[in-house]
Amino acid sequence: MGTFDENGWLTEPLEALSTEAAYSLLAPEVASRIDTDRWCDQAHRLFGAVLAVTPQKRYPSGGWPLCDRADVALVADARVTRVRVITLPLARAPSVRDAAIAGAEAIGGAGFDVLVGRAQRVWQVCAEPLEGDDPRAPLVVAGMLAAVLLAPVVPPGGGTIFGIKGARERLALEGWP
Repeated sequence: MGTFDENGWLTEPLEALSTEAAYSLLAPEVASRIDTDRWCDQAHRLFGAVLAVTPQKRYPSGGWPLCDRADVALVADARVTRVRVITLPLARAPSVRDAAIAGAEAIGGAGFDVLVGRAQRVWQVCAEPLEGDDPRAPLVVAGMLAAVLLAPVVPPGGGTIFGIKGARERLALEGWP
């Protein structure tokens, strides 16, 4: 599961996931804070889902870890699916930046090129759930993060880039309520 300190911060080294294996979000903020209350509110408001984040994160002195990891349990339609979320500085994930640039170019920029240029931090949601059987859960979590972080999403395998609207459209095609 990993080693975490008394604040719930990961104490082990962390590397970016492959762009083939994760939804990658490029956030403009440098902070790695996980605002569980906000995440839960946005998941419910945007997707009708209930979230639980473990381990609990605390930021007693106002700081945050350089890299971090959490597991997110998503409850929807009486199904529980758990996915992993990681975050690290964008400078440690050049392949993610390259995939985001290529995705923005593939759609003619559409403003996403500007967002990618401003990015400082990568958040990644593993495309394969850790537990549970709802394959849509990683995209729901990525969509929620896109809204919270104002971050564009590069899907597994790249080739494009989208925001919260694109996540909701993709989920609707997959039968998300």
